[in-house]
Amino acid sequence: MMTNSDLENLIAAWLDGRISEAESETLQQELRESAEARATFNTCAQLDAVIRELADTESVGAILQTSGSSVSTPIPIPATTRYARALLAIAAGVVIALTATLYYQHVNKERNIVRIKGLNGTLTWIGDGGQIVQGSGSPQSETRWSNVLSEGAELPGGTIEGMAPDSWFELEFLDGSTGMISGDSILTFSDQGQKELRLKQGLFSADVRPQPEGKPMLIHTPAAVLEVIGTQFDVEADPESTMLYVREGKVQVRRVRDGKTVAVPAGHRVVASADSDMLLRPVAPDRTWAQTPFWENISASGDPNSIATQETRDYDGTRNLLLSEESAILPAQDTDYIIRSGDVFKISYEWMAGMWWTSQDQIAIRLFTTDNDLVSGTPTTFTTLLSGPSATAGEYETASGKVSSTATEARKRLFVAIDTKDGAGELHGVAHLDNFQLKVEHNPEKGELRLDEFQLQGADTPDTPDALTDEIIIGGNVRNGDFNSK
Repeated sequence: MMTNSDLENLIAAWLDGRISEAESETLQQELRESAEARATFNTCAQLDAVIRELADTESVGAILQTSGSSVSTPIPIPATTRYARALLAIAAGVVIALTATLYYQHVNKERNIVRIKGLNGTLTWIGDGGQIVQGSGSPQSETRWSNVLSEGAELPGGTIEGMAPDSWFELEFLDGSTGMISGDSILTFSDQGQKELRLKQGLFSADVRPQPEGKPMLIHTPAAVLEVIGTQFDVEADPESTMLYVREGKVQVRRVRDGKTVAVPAGHRVVASADSDMLLRPVAPDRTWAQTPFWENISASGDPNSIATQETRDYDGTRNLLLSEESAILPAQDTDYIIRSGDVFKISYEWMAGMWWTSQDQIAIRLFTTDNDLVSGTPTTFTTLLSGPSATAGEYETASGKVSSTATEARKRLFVAIDTKDGAGELHGVAHLDNFQLKVEHNPEKGELRLDEFQLQGADTPDTPDALTDEIIIGGNVRNGDFNSK
């Protein structure tokens, strides 16, 4: 049986972001089975939030003076202070009194403050009263909160956690402000006259209505505190850094480590971390297919005004190509290259599965010719190279492979298209693709080579003589469809 000390140690490890997978499983099991454990967890989480706010200030002494304490010597607290360490560092009587006051100011008395606009995947919700519900919209708990995870349901303050890469959860506050987490994200939210959120990890996107004067929305992450008056933004957090992208309005960012602040205007982003310079970086507007040089929409039913490229969630700071399964748009490019029999085409790129992308979905690179050597002509695909399923959702991974041409394609113009392959029978989901490169190796002495699968699928590729050199067709210093440049 788990002791109170063991439980508190597991909770402290979870709050500090140092819990192991096995310990996390143990903690979750204990929370499912014990109402007392859930109450302890909730109390510790609230106290942790309060202590972090104390640690973010210049000194506890200043706070104590404000509260009327007779303590005259300020006691500085490092920004990295955590729950247990802070309790030991500060005089017990003063801390307990001050913490209790702030705690009761923060605890939501089960007043419903948000409505669920939508949800997907496995989610866990822990209410301020210690209730825990795990599911994906269907009841899985025999409590009065059994139907809490359903579209349209209302919730008091609490913590929502996405438990899988395809999880997402969208909420709406009473004033119409909305926010959504996606993937493996953990968000705590409350509203006691001032919205206060804590993004422990993951991705949070929000559209915030103008807030009351002097009461901005506050978003705490391990590395920063965001002050939001009313704006649209995306914020991504992990234990070491926070990335903010502001689409509309302005957001004030304060780095926890040293208190440095930056006002981030619309169309800009900034990274707050121990080793970042917190410089503002402009983000170019997303481009439509028509605005993206070189790439053409070869689908007759495609929308030329749909987004083709963007700089959000990029691989290395460059523009990335945004792909959608449900769109009829198929980007293609005239390579200006005339195919020779025996040519070996080598393709490589970085890609990342986006929201709603299932584990069976893949990137599909099509090499094709046309009946009139124009991209608008009737296409004939001579190979489709698949990326293989995503090995790690939400993270960029490398795909590469090669294929040879035959006499059938010889003396025709080469075109390349970037498509998707839906593997689940559902036309939804997006993916990001960056650093696309197409090379050719002319190898007539080998004759016709077989179609090799991508390296991700583990197939062997015949070795080529060292004397042969590659010619870059797309990528490198030639051109890269402008989804990889400013």
